[in-house]
Amino acid sequence: MTARTSFFKTIIKSFFIFCFFASSMVFSQETFEVQVYGSPTMTKNNTIFELHSNESPQGPKNEDNFTHPLHETMEITTGLTNNFELGFYVFSRFNQNALDYSGSHIRPRITVPQSWQWNVGASLSVESGFVKNPTTNSFEADYEIRPIVDKTIGNNYISLNPTLDGVYKTKEVSFSPNVKYSYMMSPKYALGMEYYGATGSPFHWDKSELQTHQFYLVTDLYLDKTHEFEFGIGRGTTQSSDVWNLKLILGQRVAWGKNKKQ
Repeated sequence: MTARTSFFKTIIKSFFIFCFFASSMVFSQETFEVQVYGSPTMTKNNTIFELHSNESPQGPKNEDNFTHPLHETMEITTGLTNNFELGFYVFSRFNQNALDYSGSHIRPRITVPQSWQWNVGASLSVESGFVKNPTTNSFEADYEIRPIVDKTIGNNYISLNPTLDGVYKTKEVSFSPNVKYSYMMSPKYALGMEYYGATGSPFHWDKSELQTHQFYLVTDLYLDKTHEFEFGIGRGTTQSSDVWNLKLILGQRVAWGKNKKQ
């Protein structure tokens, strides 16, 4: 059995175990993508296909009628230059045995060139599109502005994403900071912690019980240069946060153009 065949079998088993575990409890959170971004953009002439899944064994304490759907997001990101990429998202929601298309986003991102010789990695992501409101079944246009700063020191890695989320129609804006720390246990395995928050308006934070704060224990596998695997277990600390959440990210890179011949 080759290493690649073994890798695919591990991924497939993990995905089906996740889906079985999640669907057997019929729980999920209302976030489509749970990820802290790193500063590097996708390599030129390469595309990565990612599937993001998240499911909540226990939802927010302040929502008695939370239906706990399973969210699946397909993300396709292509490197167009050495420091610019373009991403596209398709959101879907599985609830009460029905699969529902829930919107799409487009996301250009640019990173600071290495030739500038900054002491940290830095990039800016601007995401926009529309997402279906599960209560009204109407689509709402929204956006996200995500500065990204990260740094690797030895086996230690940290990334900061001080994100702003907004809705065009209501003009609502929320500060949503994301943070990741990980430690490379081996060249192919990292263990870390992630934090996701939503505090409300940057200039007038919501009351503490309306804010969301979640901490994740995450593991990243780097078995080869073309695949990615991340699994995380999250715990919420406020009434509006999912008490528990599971997330799974599966990804595969594909070279095209000149890179395909290398």
